[in-house]
Amino acid sequence: MTIGLLGGSFNPIHEGHLALARAALASGEAERVVFLPTGNPPHKHEGLADKLDRLAMVELAIAGEERMAVSREEIDREGVIYTVDTLHHLHERFPGCRWLYLIGADTLGQLDTWRNIEEVVRLCAFLVMMRPGEAEGAVLREAERWRAKGADIRFLKTDGLDISSTQVRALAGAGEPLCGLTALPVEGYIRKHGLYGARQGDGNPMKREKMIYRLKKTLDEQRFAHTLGVEKTARSMAAMFGADVEKAGLAGLLHDCAKCLPLAQMVKAAKDVPLDPVMKESKALMHSVAGMCLAQSVYGVTDPEVLGAIRWHTTGRAGMTKLEKIIYLADVVEPTRKPYPGLEDLREACLTDLDEAMRTALRMSLAHVKEQGKTLHPDTMAALTYYEAEQ
Repeated sequence: MTIGLLGGSFNPIHEGHLALARAALASGEAERVVFLPTGNPPHKHEGLADKLDRLAMVELAIAGEERMAVSREEIDREGVIYTVDTLHHLHERFPGCRWLYLIGADTLGQLDTWRNIEEVVRLCAFLVMMRPGEAEGAVLREAERWRAKGADIRFLKTDGLDISSTQVRALAGAGEPLCGLTALPVEGYIRKHGLYGARQGDGNPMKREKMIYRLKKTLDEQRFAHTLGVEKTARSMAAMFGADVEKAGLAGLLHDCAKCLPLAQMVKAAKDVPLDPVMKESKALMHSVAGMCLAQSVYGVTDPEVLGAIRWHTTGRAGMTKLEKIIYLADVVEPTRKPYPGLEDLREACLTDLDEAMRTALRMSLAHVKEQGKTLHPDTMAALTYYEAEQ
């Protein structure tokens, strides 16, 4: 097997790193790509996040990527880390593998600075990413120079992404959105742990316009329209039933903030929350728990009522708060929902009695899962039992 190695400080990992890994896999040059975050790099120290934080961010970023993995090879070693030592260890541990080091064209011109580069060249090949507009002639001449020394140099032509870790760190420190630059759970990790000068939260959520900008980047068009519909419906229902309108609007706006993430990223984003096995296997259920975590770590929400409303908007639970009921119901009756049997009756119930509307919605949910040959989640069954008893 030929394994691509993508090494670096990953301070932090960003979409440009993932684009290079995906391109290497798509080209057929590598069958798998292993990320090698370094513990103590020889050249980078200033502004370097702790190695375990950088490792955790790589794990979050590649969750759900079937042919990508992360190695602790350079994290667990003491002292200054050099590529030549890593390659020796990998050859010893996996003698049947061929190693292909992924680098940018700029790094090709810096190989002379690598420790014991002659040995590195013997232990691995290089896959060089060429971007449009690169000084191709100079790069090719450099490649020929290394080939004359016995190096196996291959090229990967890709558009790549013009993103740098420096750019991501600067935006994080300025409190600006990182959407499109790094995975949402990575951004959440940066905010939660206060990395790169990011604020850990001052008790106030970010401004609505920033939330809207971020949600547009992370949700598809249909889901974004649904989100705005839930926000509007939740505010209207809150006014009708005497709940806090602003809290309802905030929970409605963020209820699906994790909806378009891969399931593995949802699970990792919610790693501090106890999860049952059924939840871990379902995007439809898991996004509410991940959404609660990201609402807190990315969007700065600290209000437990709002977080609870996001958390329970898919399964419901016994003894829901008024705000939780409003978000649960607003999610299923908002105006962009495609028509389904019983929708209009449910909308009518939402205008008069929240508990009756919950009974109706939960009965419909039970009928729907039975029709699909599935089992109602225990939290939803508990909610149905609770509201049936309240009748």
